[in-house]
Amino acid sequence: MPDSAIREAQLDLLMSRLARGDRAAFPSLFAELGPRALRLARQRVGEAAAEDVAQQVLERVFARASDFTPGRPCLPWFYAILGNELQAERRRGARWVLDEEAAARGLAIDADAEDRLLQRELERALEGALAELDSDSAGAIAALLGRATPPDLKPATLRKRLSRAYAKLRLLLGADHVG
Repeated sequence: MPDSAIREAQLDLLMSRLARGDRAAFPSLFAELGPRALRLARQRVGEAAAEDVAQQVLERVFARASDFTPGRPCLPWFYAILGNELQAERRRGARWVLDEEAAARGLAIDADAEDRLLQRELERALEGALAELDSDSAGAIAALLGRATPPDLKPATLRKRLSRAYAKLRLLLGADHVG
């Protein structure tokens, strides 16, 4: 098993423990997730706001730990929280900034690699959630994504089916509410 898979499994286990109330799991999660949050925050909002954003993300992970479903992958849930916080920071007026200090130190910041990782994690979470949907909902979403032919339904029926499928997906992917 690759090193990253072992580490992801450990993260999933730690997050499950934290979700069940084991606060002793947080320091290890903090040590593993903190650098990820900081690295992506530096790329997205610049050095000045990165530490605040990373700290907010880790506070939200701890505060919302009981919302996490044990047995689910931790990273998609974590990256969703991180993405929401980055979006909130941008709305507060932050702008995307190249981290000139890191470039001066010779660090290679590959934003594309982080984007690919995030995209892969999101796709993996989506595939897992789709696998848990009933066949009608999964078929509607697959057709919407261009992975299957659309079912032979009236447009209004298809829209309603998609609406219900979206609601189920949101819950499966860890949303607090459907609406």
